[in-house]
Amino acid sequence: MMNMRNHEQSMPVVQDALLIYQHGGQHERLQVGTPAWYAWLNTVRTFAFRSALGTFTARKEPASNKRGGWYWRAYRKRDGTLHRTYLGKSEELTPDRLNAAAVTLSGQDGVEGDEREPIEHSLHSATDVPQSPSRRSSTLPLPLTSLIGREREVVAASTLLSRPEVRFLTLTGPGGVGKTRLALAITTELGENFPDGVCFVELSPIQDADLVLPTIVQALSLQSSSRAPLELLQAALREQRLLLVLDNFEQVAATAPLLIDLLATCPWLKVLVTSREVLHVRGERVFEVPPLALPDPRHLPDRETLARYGAVALFLERAREVQPTFELTPEDAALIAAICVRLDGLPLALELAAARLKLLPLSALLERLERRLAILTGGPRDMPVRQQTLRNTIAWSYELLSQEEQRLFRLSSIFVGGGTLEAVEAMYAALGGENTQVLDGVSSLLYKHLLRQTGQDERRLLMLETIREYGLEALAASQEMEAARQAHTGYYLHLAEEAEAHLVGAEQVRWFDQMAREYDNLRAALSCTVEQAGESPAAGRNPGPLLGCAWVAE
Repeated sequence: MMNMRNHEQSMPVVQDALLIYQHGGQHERLQVGTPAWYAWLNTVRTFAFRSALGTFTARKEPASNKRGGWYWRAYRKRDGTLHRTYLGKSEELTPDRLNAAAVTLSGQDGVEGDEREPIEHSLHSATDVPQSPSRRSSTLPLPLTSLIGREREVVAASTLLSRPEVRFLTLTGPGGVGKTRLALAITTELGENFPDGVCFVELSPIQDADLVLPTIVQALSLQSSSRAPLELLQAALREQRLLLVLDNFEQVAATAPLLIDLLATCPWLKVLVTSREVLHVRGERVFEVPPLALPDPRHLPDRETLARYGAVALFLERAREVQPTFELTPEDAALIAAICVRLDGLPLALELAAARLKLLPLSALLERLERRLAILTGGPRDMPVRQQTLRNTIAWSYELLSQEEQRLFRLSSIFVGGGTLEAVEAMYAALGGENTQVLDGVSSLLYKHLLRQTGQDERRLLMLETIREYGLEALAASQEMEAARQAHTGYYLHLAEEAEAHLVGAEQVRWFDQMAREYDNLRAALSCTVEQAGESPAAGRNPGPLLGCAWVAE
């Protein structure tokens, strides 16, 4: 009985057009009818289907004539008799087909017994030789909006991918920066270079890395059940001059080495990947997709020049979609520039903000963007859930981190205007962490674009403000905010005390420059110190060094 229960619990189940199965001890979910679903069917032999009409078991079986490949049949015991019905080949298992089988097996349509597979199915060759994908005009999604502010990136990335030695190119950057849209533009630009076509594979529905190659097989319409997906792809693509575009690869990054194995045997194949993190495999070239160009709100150019900045141009275009008469006026120029800067030039954030102009004037929108994540919601319904709000987009990246990386990300958000690696290490140690974990953790967050690095002589670690806001929310939710503030204040109080001794003398200029870079952190630490002194004067720290250094920095 216990074995039977375990078997039922481990049996993949389809219910309400959603597949739930176990992989690596975790429950995975796939939408029935998607490419990921058909890829999964090629890796399994059985699953259960549940509906209001009852439950049946689907099994993959060889054709009765032993020459027609593998087919699915559905079985259900009713009134003491085992009934079965023909479902079809894997690519034929649509939600409608499964629901029709449930009706048949419930006896409600009056059909009894087995429905035999069509005769033409038995005419397939038993040699199981994969067919090369035929030349296709395009498998690319057709964008419904224009690409704005990416002219340089399209040219640069297209030029890079055109080089003979570049066969694996990863477009990487933070969530919402527009990697997928840029990839589509690149493939449009280079499509004629690939006489065997371009194959676009959307991987965001997949969490199971084992399904990546079967999904590619499905997208290329390759038919074979007896060969491993990698072998099948290697045989089919060996002579193909094809561009394989793999979108949203970060959650299945463990599959990247298999792509290298594929490229090694297919000399004319090229792979273009979009991912929020670098994949770290041999031969990978990385193209970092930056946020859109931003103006300096303190020194605004004339309106014509301002409108050519990528972030401003995108905001104006999307604003006109909700207000056709929207224009860049002298009165609104500063507000629009400030909105674009506050949103870090992230295309997704700009589009979500522009949609709010249906209800909010520019001044009210800018004011509400003090809390970006609360207002940047309500994206198009046809977009993936992770792109319908800015919070969902960042959460997708955060949830892919290990627990240690998540903690380091949360703690790093306490820095205002960024901080040095030394500061991060000191604060992490003050909170009981190991310094040895910080270097690897920071490197990982940099590769995953949750941190940025600036500077030459003294490198600083920064967060986009939209990402930092999410980090602070996560810090508060984990009950770590107060401890992080205290550790941050302790570090900068110590730094200010050290700086006081060097603000006069030979090293004066270097220390003045360092205090200027740390101005925002010094003010935050001063605020925390004064607040603590107000609550408990006896336990408060002396704010004098912080006050002096903040004054010098200002």
